[in-house]
Amino acid sequence: MRHLLCAVLLTAFPAALAAQDTVATPPPTGKLVDIGGRRLHIRCVGSGAGAPTVITESGSSSFSIEWALVQDKVAPLTRICSYDRAGFAWSDRGPAENTVEETMDDLHHLLRAAALPPPYVLVGHSIGGMYVQAYQRRYPDEVAGLVLVDATPEEDAEYLYNGKSTVGITLNYDQLASVYAPYIKNPPPPLALPTAVDTPYNKLSPDLQRAEIWAERLWRSRVDMPHSWITAESWRQEFVALRNRRLATPHALGDLPLIVLRRGRRTNDVLNQREADLVALSSVGKLVVATESDHEIQLYQPDLVAQAIRDVIGGIHANHGRARNHLRH
Repeated sequence: MRHLLCAVLLTAFPAALAAQDTVATPPPTGKLVDIGGRRLHIRCVGSGAGAPTVITESGSSSFSIEWALVQDKVAPLTRICSYDRAGFAWSDRGPAENTVEETMDDLHHLLRAAALPPPYVLVGHSIGGMYVQAYQRRYPDEVAGLVLVDATPEEDAEYLYNGKSTVGITLNYDQLASVYAPYIKNPPPPLALPTAVDTPYNKLSPDLQRAEIWAERLWRSRVDMPHSWITAESWRQEFVALRNRRLATPHALGDLPLIVLRRGRRTNDVLNQREADLVALSSVGKLVVATESDHEIQLYQPDLVAQAIRDVIGGIHANHGRARNHLRH
């Protein structure tokens, strides 16, 4: 999967198409917000009146651009914001890009600097599913609901250890370091720089397709093995913490409104079961199968993601109604 590329990076890469990337920077689709000496890019549409603000979190090599179709469909209901993590697309680089701690701190600062008060519905795609759970774990009072869009399960990040594919959360710090050591010593060739989009990114408008190509080229040109190792270790620690929390109690999130969307194409029984296991995080968790989708459900079936967001917001309102009735009695 493209969206686990930053985590694994253990296959032989084709040589870069060109040493110098000449693709022009397109104008931001949103605005750049200062979070304290660095700026992050965020695009918000819709009105925040009467419903929680929706915040989307992208996959490991994905961008705010890819949420445009969902944002158009959710905007009539509530405000929905997509953003780019540090070092992605229009966002400035940070000291520890794509690690969990920097991402959580950055997002927390961004939401305040952009005057977006909680509570939030967090929508996470791929590794973004890990990030939104990590945010909820740190700031539970700020999160009113979750939508996991083909989220990466805890056991899904695998590495080539001692010659065989091994689940990352079963490795310790030294073992994961040994996985990356030879690649840090002898880095693989640079990643190829794309010149066109493929399915499902061709569902975006022509302007957004050009922005997607630019953002992907920029990201690929910055990949380096030492930083990828730092990111992988950060993810390993968070996945271990999330798995421990999930297994410690039947419903780690209580009755938090939760919908888990999983793809219907290019899947298998093991992955399907891992996605189903995420539903049990909440006593009211629901599983929805995107039968016409591969990994990027937000592009294949944006209507389905938008409906999941609406349903979670409906669950939040129902919870508030029950709470008010309980107080009256």
